[in-house]
Amino acid sequence: MNLKMKRLLPIMVVLSDTCQAIDWLFEPDIRVKERYSDNVSMQSNPDSIISSMITTLSPSILLGYQAEDNELKTHFNWNQLLYHNASFLDFSEKLLDLNHRYRGERFSTSLAAAYYEQSSINTQLLDPTLAFSSDVLVPRFTRSVSPGVTFLLTEKNSLQFDYSYQDVTFDRPKSLLSLRYSDYTNQQFSATLTHAYSERLSFNLVGAYSLFDSSTSISENLLPITFVDINGLPFPIPLPEPSNPSTTTNYEQKSKNFFYQAGLRYAFDELTQLSLSAGMRHTDNKTHTDTIISFDPEYPGFGLANRTSTNNRSSKAIGHVFSADLNRKGEWGNIALSASQQLNPSSSGSQAQTTLFTVMGNYNLSDRWTTGINAKYRISEYTSVFSGLNTRYNSTYTTVTPRIRWRWTPEINLELSYTYAQREYTSSHQTSVGNNVQLQFSYQPEINRQVK
Repeated sequence: MNLKMKRLLPIMVVLSDTCQAIDWLFEPDIRVKERYSDNVSMQSNPDSIISSMITTLSPSILLGYQAEDNELKTHFNWNQLLYHNASFLDFSEKLLDLNHRYRGERFSTSLAAAYYEQSSINTQLLDPTLAFSSDVLVPRFTRSVSPGVTFLLTEKNSLQFDYSYQDVTFDRPKSLLSLRYSDYTNQQFSATLTHAYSERLSFNLVGAYSLFDSSTSISENLLPITFVDINGLPFPIPLPEPSNPSTTTNYEQKSKNFFYQAGLRYAFDELTQLSLSAGMRHTDNKTHTDTIISFDPEYPGFGLANRTSTNNRSSKAIGHVFSADLNRKGEWGNIALSASQQLNPSSSGSQAQTTLFTVMGNYNLSDRWTTGINAKYRISEYTSVFSGLNTRYNSTYTTVTPRIRWRWTPEINLELSYTYAQREYTSSHQTSVGNNVQLQFSYQPEINRQVK
């Protein structure tokens, strides 16, 4: 053995105790969904209802690593939506998520970021604040980032700080005269103090402050004006040249929200857990509206002159926030019951107080067959208004989804489900109903992870 090898061996022995084993992640996934809907965009007017077979091709891939004290996961999903009876709704969705976690002796950190390109038709039933029916496809772009840090103060006490930022924009066509798609940003700062009273019982106290900022602009060209009628004259006066009027309305809303709540988590046993929390929220809304009327050309002597009107509104509100979750697992399957009330940002340019009740259950018929049901009931109430219009969109939304799944092989699953959906606008008493039947094929190959 030469001199260099004699020196290298002791160094390798020392470093072998400190180096970490890394588990590299590479998980591809392919899903194909065939869905039939008799009311694609949940319209209440029978003349506007679109029924179609919808094909969704969804390849995705998970990349990352897992180490002893940290992990990184990135997930990219592509959804190709094909509407057989409404090709103008076809869309390619792209969803990218990134999550990183680090665990130290006395603290841990987390970072989540996402970028989504989605169809408004597809997100309409998924986003609890999009309580509007429309058969116009509007691309939605979402960017978000959420860092957090948790400090272990003692063996039983921890303090967690979180920040989240979300930016949502819509590629809305100029011809769409609607407030339902308004760009917005929402950011929130929160702190959570947790005390572990015992192995089964823990208490927590949460305080949060959020800022919501929304703005949109709507332009409309009116019919040309060729005659004017002046008081006192028995006949209208023709203009030398037709005047083309147009109106532009600029909306802007800013909201400050503060809420605090206390809660507990209790484990009856290893399979049953209960969590409860309740508190108050305080909301301060300010809405600014500019309405600009333009004439081309202007005729000031006849009252056809450009003018701007401004309207400022402000309001304050106090409401409740709460959540309750009960989860039970067993060899037979699992069941989860939940209820919650919170304030959510909305694409309509305001914020919606959402009260949600959920029941989810799965039952294992055999090693390969599983059946289950999901049921949701949601109440959406808007906390502020643009010119008094948004209150008409206060609504209730109900969905019931029974399903059955067959595990064909460890890599291949087939699932058949049916969804009944009903939305009712409480102020106008308009009701829309949708029935959806879906067959999903999923393939996730088993790949051995490489450990270095």
